[in-house]
Amino acid sequence: MIKKLKSGINTPKAKIFLLFLFCSFSAWLLIRLAQTYNHTLTFRMQYEQPPDSLVLLTQPPRDLNVRVRASGFQLLRYQISPRDVAIDLRTAQRRKGAYFIGPEAYRRQVESQLGEAMGLLEMTRDTIFLDFQALRSRTVPVRAAVQIELARNYMLDGPIQVEPPNVHLLGPPGEIDTIREVWTEPLKLTGVRDTVSRTLSLPVAGRLPNTQFSVGQVTVTAGVFRFSETVVDVPVEVINLPADREVRTFPASVGVLCKGRIESLKELEPSDFRIVADFENPDPETGRLLLRIAEQPGTIQSGVLLESTVEFIVRSE
Repeated sequence: MIKKLKSGINTPKAKIFLLFLFCSFSAWLLIRLAQTYNHTLTFRMQYEQPPDSLVLLTQPPRDLNVRVRASGFQLLRYQISPRDVAIDLRTAQRRKGAYFIGPEAYRRQVESQLGEAMGLLEMTRDTIFLDFQALRSRTVPVRAAVQIELARNYMLDGPIQVEPPNVHLLGPPGEIDTIREVWTEPLKLTGVRDTVSRTLSLPVAGRLPNTQFSVGQVTVTAGVFRFSETVVDVPVEVINLPADREVRTFPASVGVLCKGRIESLKELEPSDFRIVADFENPDPETGRLLLRIAEQPGTIQSGVLLESTVEFIVRSE
């Protein structure tokens, strides 16, 4: 059966018949496509150019049903490649606190994008209401969520630096009014021996869809150096001593354990420090004088007293 059908199609008469059938169908199709029809199309609306001082909190309606008059060619082209219609939000009006685009305003926008070959007959949608909210701005500091575990005998060279140190926010009050600071993504490093510099994102930006951040990433830098130690003996100074009294402490000087760069430690002198004991505020349990470092040079990273209290003898003049 199939062989007979194939042999029948391959005959000259069959080929001529198929050619005339194809030509007839093509002519019929061209005639139909050249005719003009009234048809309802659905366009996807794209909202563009919002005012700088406002933010659109909720998405307005996306689909717009439009009845048009166009040729079959135009309608076929739309079915093959649907078009979006851009709605300019700068044409929005405000009345009694509500924002909207009237039907005449966006009808003109739709009509201008359809082109001369497609006539707009009617639209099913009326006024477009917009959920606009006024924007507010504020500047907050950026905090580094960084944990650094240093290798043995290494120290941080000052506080961790963040660049830029602040971020500018522009968004609705409901999103930014409670923000006092912005943290970076977490970073944990161990065994650190060298200066660290990392680019970190600000995760909160992804949780605030209507807020603009002046930067989406910051650079976090932590200076690291190998430290040394030395002990400086510093005389104890007793303060708040009555004028008719003399006091002598035991010991008369106390060691301060200093950590810092070797070149800075070599230049230390006892006069660079001031250790005081307040005569009016002794330790309530032991009666000994409590010590504290009142002054120390800024060239060292840290200074720690080797003793926290001293004995004392008071003499009356």
